[in-house]
Amino acid sequence: MVLSLRYRANLLEMRSFKRFETELAHLGFSHFQPLAPLRPWVQRYFHLRVATDLPQSIEQTFYPDGGTSLHFYFPTPTQTLTQTLSGEEPQVLFHCGQSRHSHAFLPGIELMTVRFHPGGAFHLLGIELQDILSAASVTAIDATQLQLTGLDQLLSQLAETNQPAQRIALLEHWLLQLNQQQFDAALSLHKSAMISLVQASLPKLIQTQASLEDFYRQQPLSRRQFERRFKQETGLSPAQLLQLNRVKIARNLLSQSPNLSLVQVAFDCGFYDQAHLHQHFVRVTLQTPGQYKKRKMSQISNPT
Repeated sequence: MVLSLRYRANLLEMRSFKRFETELAHLGFSHFQPLAPLRPWVQRYFHLRVATDLPQSIEQTFYPDGGTSLHFYFPTPTQTLTQTLSGEEPQVLFHCGQSRHSHAFLPGIELMTVRFHPGGAFHLLGIELQDILSAASVTAIDATQLQLTGLDQLLSQLAETNQPAQRIALLEHWLLQLNQQQFDAALSLHKSAMISLVQASLPKLIQTQASLEDFYRQQPLSRRQFERRFKQETGLSPAQLLQLNRVKIARNLLSQSPNLSLVQVAFDCGFYDQAHLHQHFVRVTLQTPGQYKKRKMSQISNPT
């Protein structure tokens, strides 16, 4: 049963990307799969190029799922909107928040995003999310302040081309170099056996029917040690990530299988009952499952 639900979750994820292509077509949305060596850390690359003739900005809502993002904002020849986006090199922001947020996409803006799996930014960029979240008052920070190796050179290279595929290739080359540096550093500190402990545990944790007690019993560390390491890398506790993933699957089910009852959705996502689905869904999305489902059905029936 667990395997079928996990397969469904993966299938829902792939379908959601296809749905984004339609829902965000007005934003020039496209997505790219990372190279195999980066897939444990990187979920997808996203690219947006908003038409310059739109009469106003377009607002989109995003929901937390435990992942983090690196956003590259590129100026365009017609860009006259803000000084922060008018330089030759792209502006780069690191978003690490785990709460519902909205973003306004301005006419003419071009955006390239690296979406990291939970813990992916820690392993590739060396970012300890727990420290950032406790020290910063905002969840989106200027990535140039993080002193990431090779970022300045990458920004210069990205400014020299306007082709999304070439920019993705430059970005992947940079991430591969960081991956090798992190691996070499771990080997020098004799941590090769522990380097992927959190990442290796994620497939077990994000199964919708996962039991936290069983999950902790399978770890080579004590519960307290593992939770400390897990939060350092992901900014979340295992219980928080499990609930975010269940709500994410619930959102996909409500969007892609609207004929399912809320009771069935709750069961498929690993909640005790519909009341628990309602409780966690509202906490993450700020709306009830019924409201979310109604809004998605309205978007399907009345596409803009």
